Amino acid sequence: MLLGSSKKPLKEQGIPTDAFKPYDDIPYTAAIDKMEDNNRNRLMMFIGKFSNEYSLNEKSGKTTPTAKLISDYSLIKWENKDNELILSKARKLIWVANNAKTGASLSDLLADYNSKYTAIKNAEYELYSLKDRHIETKESKSASDKLNNVIDAFLDRMPKVFDPFAGGGAIPLEAARLGCRSFGNDINPVAHIIQKGSLEFPQRFGKSIVYSKAEFLKIYGQVEWNKITNDKLVFHNGEAVAATISNRLSFDVKFYAKKLLDNTEKEVGHLYPGNKKGEKPIVYYWVRVGTCSNPTCKAEVPLLRQFYLSKRRSAASAEYVYFDPVIEGNKITLEIKKGATEREAFIERANLKCPVCGSITEVKKLKKQFVDKTTKELLAAVIEDSPNGKVFRKPFDYEINASKQIGNLIRPNELMPQNDSQNLKIPFWGFKSFGEMFSDRQMAVMLSLASNLESLNNEYVEKGDYSKAVSTYLAMLIDRVAMRYTTFNTWHIQQDTVEKIMGKQAIPMVFDYPEMNPFTQYTS
Repeated sequence: MLLGSSKKPLKEQGIPTDAFKPYDDIPYTAAIDKMEDNNRNRLMMFIGKFSNEYSLNEKSGKTTPTAKLISDYSLIKWENKDNELILSKARKLIWVANNAKTGASLSDLLADYNSKYTAIKNAEYELYSLKDRHIETKESKSASDKLNNVIDAFLDRMPKVFDPFAGGGAIPLEAARLGCRSFGNDINPVAHIIQKGSLEFPQRFGKSIVYSKAEFLKIYGQVEWNKITNDKLVFHNGEAVAATISNRLSFDVKFYAKKLLDNTEKEVGHLYPGNKKGEKPIVYYWVRVGTCSNPTCKAEVPLLRQFYLSKRRSAASAEYVYFDPVIEGNKITLEIKKGATEREAFIERANLKCPVCGSITEVKKLKKQFVDKTTKELLAAVIEDSPNGKVFRKPFDYEINASKQIGNLIRPNELMPQNDSQNLKIPFWGFKSFGEMFSDRQMAVMLSLASNLESLNNEYVEKGDYSKAVSTYLAMLIDRVAMRYTTFNTWHIQQDTVEKIMGKQAIPMVFDYPEMNPFTQYTS
């Protein structure tokens, strides 16, 4: 009935009669290998089956596009992740298998499934069409309790799936998508937060809501109301009196994330000044500066492993951008030019090779300079976005001075593991705490973000678990900023992008780094 058979072909609107018929000739086999047509094999074909197009092409040696490899009616096909026709069939198969022991007939089991599932849909409609349901009233509480009860009645008849080592939550997520009562956990707190964000919160709070105009204006204001399209507005006598938000959770996360960034920019945005037109750079390129250990030289040397700023894969060599060191006496300045360069690096295997006198400052001595805090940092380049791509230029004085306008900061002082030379090399270079991974300007922004997140917690209309969910996503946003916003990130010269830290599950020492402007649309 659900998958068809050779005697009773499938009769279901939207699905071909032979969609789950086993292979007449299994792909990849040298000899003709017919698959027996039975319930087990039809179930396998429902879960995953090569398309007829692929089966024919494989025999004739032709290539099949990736999108056409799997049958359009296979459960595992990515495009079917939200296909209610396919998902419903999967849930019915699980329902029947899990309740077969009751002795009920297949038709009775399917009728029971339809009854329970329809009750959920009806209860959802009743609750989610209720105006201002976020305000607890007798009516909203009754509708909410009714929905919870019918969901429990459905889940009680489905298998329970528990994954105690769930990691990112793939197994509980797939189990929930198939209608099972799923549980996930992990000893890793990062994995646990990911599970909260990908499994629990969307299921509990990612639903539609209808706001009265007065309530919407009270929470979000007139500017947000003006953004709502007519198809989402509810009209009465020609006047908009309410608005439907398709997903309350995602709407709130987006709204409060913008508010978080706007509030932070008001506090510390002056640290990233724009030009007279208000245009701001997207990246500032910094180079750490060491001192030549030769006592007769003492040149301050930019610690560059290589000199290219941009070497895009698609660009001609004449379009490459690089630093061109200019040496006058023992003073070194960096110019920015286009083209190719073959200049030798100033630092190799963490040993400084002085371009002035040729002396080698060994890694041990260079490390001591960092530990003793005698090194400097040079703002060597500024990167702007333009319609024609990235523009690389030397910084203006006001941009150099802006990074110095920071008062005393209270940095997080939690220490990193100090003796993990394999994965965490930076403590050996004097960066012993997590707070020391950020420049003063970066730390000022991170502290402001954290402070403004705390302030937003007092603004949420609905307290409790819902506000915790929104705050969790905003905290994840701050984490995502931090991932590309330290003095140990790297610049990908072939893509012109800021690379995230820990690309290799380690934090190596870097001597030049890009500082992303957090108040631009640039996202790498």
